[in-house]
Amino acid sequence: MKSAESSAISLVDSRSLLAAFALVITGAILADMLWHYLRAVNGESALTDSRLWWELVLNLQILSAAMMWFCYSDRIDGSEGRIKILQIVRRWFAIITVLLPSMLGAVGIQQNWFVEQPPISFVWSFACVVMLFWLAGLLVHHMVQRTRRNRRPPASFTYRLLFMLPAISLIVVTLLDAPFGGQTWLLAIPVLTYIQGAMPFITKAFGLR
Repeated sequence: MKSAESSAISLVDSRSLLAAFALVITGAILADMLWHYLRAVNGESALTDSRLWWELVLNLQILSAAMMWFCYSDRIDGSEGRIKILQIVRRWFAIITVLLPSMLGAVGIQQNWFVEQPPISFVWSFACVVMLFWLAGLLVHHMVQRTRRNRRPPASFTYRLLFMLPAISLIVVTLLDAPFGGQTWLLAIPVLTYIQGAMPFITKAFGLR
């Protein structure tokens, strides 16, 4: 009976869970923005001009940024030296990551995307910039892990497989949908990418490793 209770998954870090929620929310917002772009025909705006939609998004953006700030507050206060600096850098990387929809909207205002559609080349360029930003964030994360004194033992194959499940799912969806001219894989990119980004926070939130 005790072993069953001890092996049960329980929440051990609510702040990390909030950060995971912030990333999932942001991925859903970006997917909705991409969906609007894909369904707009020539002459229609690339971004929705619904005031209610933008009010909802901006409120969610403020909430997501606050959750990220809250998540890293204790980590920064409890760190010192190089780790503290890296944690501060991670916090700003995370905040910028969840504010990408607002930044995209600001660029859309400047580029008049509420009237005209941007070329598809810009969409791909934006996606590449986001991916490079993600890679830079992962680099900072690994630098923090390597700097810590209490390094954890290597993870099991099952853990690594579950940890990378969103990325694996994205590859599968792309292989099944893209060759047939579908657009589901495009919408899956922001959702599954941000869920993958949330996995370290989910792992920490439930003490899975």
